[in-house]
Amino acid sequence: MSDVGGWRLPLASVAFALGLLAAPRAPGPWWAWLGTGAVGLLAAAALAPGGREDPLRRAGFGDRGLAGHARLALSRPAVGGGRAPTIAVLLVLGVALVAGGVGWGALHRARVSGALVRTLAPGRVEVEGELRVDPRPRPRGWSAILDARTVRSEEGIWAVRETLWVSAYGEPPPAVRGDRLRVLGTVRVPEDAGFAESLLRRGIAAQLSASEVELLGPSANPAIRAAQAVRALVGAQIRTLFPPREAGLLLGLALGDDSGLDEGVERDFRATGLGHLLVVSGGNVAMVLAPVLALALALRLGRWWRLVLGLSTVAFFVVLTGAEPSVMRAGVMAGLALAGGYLGRPRSAGSVLAGAVLALLVLDPALVWSVGFQLSVGATASMIAMATPIAERLRLLPRPVALAAGATLAAQIGVTPLLLSVFHEVPLSTILANVLAFPAVSPALLLGLSAAGLGLISPTLARGAALLARLPLGYLEAVADRMSTAPVPWVTSGGGPVVLVVGLALVIRLAAWLRSGRRLRRGWLALGVALPVVVWSSALGAGPPSGLTVRFFDVGQGDAALVTSPGGATVLVDAGPDPTQVATELVGLGVKRIDLAVATHPHADHVAGFPDVFARLPVGLVIEPGCDEPSPAYDAFLRAVGEERLPVRHPRAGEVLSVGDLRVEVLAPAACFEGTDSDPNNDSLVLRVSLGEDVVLFPGDAEEPSQEAMLAAGAAIAADVLKVPHHGGDTSLEPFLRGVGAEVAVVSVGQPNDYGHPVPSVLAALRDAGATVLRTDRLGDVVVTFSPEGLLLASEP
Repeated sequence: MSDVGGWRLPLASVAFALGLLAAPRAPGPWWAWLGTGAVGLLAAAALAPGGREDPLRRAGFGDRGLAGHARLALSRPAVGGGRAPTIAVLLVLGVALVAGGVGWGALHRARVSGALVRTLAPGRVEVEGELRVDPRPRPRGWSAILDARTVRSEEGIWAVRETLWVSAYGEPPPAVRGDRLRVLGTVRVPEDAGFAESLLRRGIAAQLSASEVELLGPSANPAIRAAQAVRALVGAQIRTLFPPREAGLLLGLALGDDSGLDEGVERDFRATGLGHLLVVSGGNVAMVLAPVLALALALRLGRWWRLVLGLSTVAFFVVLTGAEPSVMRAGVMAGLALAGGYLGRPRSAGSVLAGAVLALLVLDPALVWSVGFQLSVGATASMIAMATPIAERLRLLPRPVALAAGATLAAQIGVTPLLLSVFHEVPLSTILANVLAFPAVSPALLLGLSAAGLGLISPTLARGAALLARLPLGYLEAVADRMSTAPVPWVTSGGGPVVLVVGLALVIRLAAWLRSGRRLRRGWLALGVALPVVVWSSALGAGPPSGLTVRFFDVGQGDAALVTSPGGATVLVDAGPDPTQVATELVGLGVKRIDLAVATHPHADHVAGFPDVFARLPVGLVIEPGCDEPSPAYDAFLRAVGEERLPVRHPRAGEVLSVGDLRVEVLAPAACFEGTDSDPNNDSLVLRVSLGEDVVLFPGDAEEPSQEAMLAAGAAIAADVLKVPHHGGDTSLEPFLRGVGAEVAVVSVGQPNDYGHPVPSVLAALRDAGATVLRTDRLGDVVVTFSPEGLLLASEP
C-alpha cells in the first residue's frame, strides 16, 4: 500500500499539469471546475485509508443516514485486501486535480484576457514597469516582456499588475531585466490568432508597439538591484579577462546570459544537443549551494541558520540568473530538500521534483506551456528514474564515465519525445557530445568564475585563472564544432501530440524495465535490433536518386531547392527565410553533405536559413554574387561562412562549375548592377544545372534588366524545369519565359504576402509557353524527378 501511496505527489503534479493544458478547450466556467476539484479532494480525503478521524464524522455526520451510508460504501475495502482503496484514492485524487488544474488554468486565462490594457486596445498609452527579460534584437527591431505597474491613457491613470509584449523598430534600449522603463506607444491585441494565443498562454495580456522608450533606472526591489549589480560586476570582469567568443560562452554557462554569445557557437551547441548547457539548471544551483553549505558547516552554524543561509543563497541565485524556468525548478527543488532536511523528514528526489513542479504551476500556471520548463522537468525526472540503472548496466566503463554516460543517456531519453513533438528532430550525436563535454563543464565554470572573483583582488592571478579556464572553454567549443557536422543521422518526426504521447509511453516502459533489473526479453531485443533501421530509415532511403531530382521546399515567401544526382552530388540553391526549417528538412531527408551551396542574392527570404545549414552539414563550396548589399540576414550569412571556414566564390556569367556528375553554368550576372529598381534582385546568380540533356534553370529573383542582358548575350536559357523568377512577381519578360520553354514551372511562394505574388499575367504567360505551373503555397514541397519516361512530379504537403 505504501508503494502505491508514494505515487500521490507525482500523480498530483502530473494531473494538475494535464488540467492546465486542457484549460483552453474546456467548457464551462472556471469556478465550476475548481468546485469539482475541491469536492474531489474531499472525497479523496474521505477515501484515504489510515487511522485518522473520519472527516464526515468530524463534521457531525454519523454512520446513519445518507451521508453515513455513502461514506461506508466508498470506504469499504474491496475483496482482496487494502490495495484497492488506495488505488481508488489515487484515481479520485487524479480526477480531482485534473479538474482543479482546468479551473486554475481557466481562472488564469480569464484574468489575463480581462486585463485592463486589453480594454484600452487599440489605443495610445503610456506604461511604466519593469523588464522581465533583457531586450532581444529582432529583424528590424527588438522586443521584450514588460511587467506593467502604471498605465496612463486619455481615459485615466491606473495601477496594474499586468504583462505586456513590447516591440519597436531600431536598436534595443540600454536596459537589462529588472530595469524600470517608461514606454509610450500603441497597445493592441495581435491580429494573428496564433501569436495572440501564444501570448495569452504565457500570461501576456497585449502587445505594445513602442514609439518612445525611457530608462527610469534600476529595479525598485533591493534584492533585484543587488542581483543586477552582481551580474553587471561578474559580466564586466569576464568580458575584461576573456576574448569575446569565450566570454560569451562563459556568461551563458554561468548565468544563462546569451546576450554576448557568438552566433556560430550558439548554432553549434544547439545542433549537437548541448544547448542545455547555455541555460542555468540544477547543476549550477548545486555548484553555488555546495560551497555555501560547506562554509556554514565549517563555521558550525546551527540547522536553522544553515537553512536560512541555504534558502537565501538559492533565492538570490534564482534572481541573479533571471528566474528562467529551469533554474526556478532547480531552486524550488533545492529549497524543498533543505526544508525537508531541517525538519528531519527528507524526501525522495522524485517527490521533491513533483512537489516543486506542483508548487510552481500553482504560482504561475503559464509555466506549463514553457518548453524550457517541460524539458527541464522531463530531463530531471528521467535522470532520477534511469541514470543509476543505466550506469549499472555499463559495467565495462570506468565508474565515473558510466555515471556520466548514464545521466546523459537518461536525460536524452526523457526529453526526446518532447523534442520530436515540438522541434521534430533530435541529433544522435548529442549523446556522445554530452559525454565528451561533461568533464569540461565544471572546470570551465569554476575556473571562469574564480578568475572573475580574483579580478577584484589581483589582476595577475585573475589572468592566470582565465588562461586555465580557456582550456576547457576551448575544448567545449571544439566538441560542439566537430560534432555538429559529424556524419551521424538525426531522428526526425512529423511532430504533434501523438508523437509525444507514444514517446512518453515508451520512455515510461523503458524506465520500468531498467528499474526492475530484469534481463531483456526477446521482444525488446528484437525492437532493439530493429530500432537502428527505424532511426536511420531516412538516411538509408536517401541514397542517390535514379535520375536528376529537384526538391523545391515549401518555405513560404522565399526560395530553397535541393538538387541531387545519381552520382551523389548535392546542390542547395537558397535556404529560405526561416532560420532552421531547411536545415531540419535536409537532415530529415538523410542529407550528409552539401557539395555546393548557392546564395542567389542577399535577401533574407533566400539566405536566412544558411547559417543553420552550415552548422549542421559539411559544405564543399559556397557561391554568391559578392555584390555590396548589407542587410542583417546577409551579414549573418557571411559571418556563418567565415566561422565555418567555408570556401566561397563570386562567379560571373560564362563560368562553369563541375559538381560531381552535374554541370552548373553561370548565366548571370556579368557584373553587379547599379541604378536599377532592385539591384540585389538583378544581381541574382542565374544557374543552369544539367545532367546530360536534363536541364533545370534557377534564375533567383532576376528581374527584367537581368533577363534582358541574358537575352541580348544569347545565353542558353532553355530548360526542362524552371524555378519561376521572383516568386511569380510582375518582373519577368514574356520573351524570357518563352525562351526557357520549360515543361514544368515551379513558383516558390507563400500566402499571404504583401506583394501579390504570383501575378496572374505571369502564370498565364507560363501556361501560354506550354508549362505546367506548380505552386508551393498550394502543394507544399514539389519534387521533380527526371526519368526515361519523362518528368515525374510529386508533392508533399
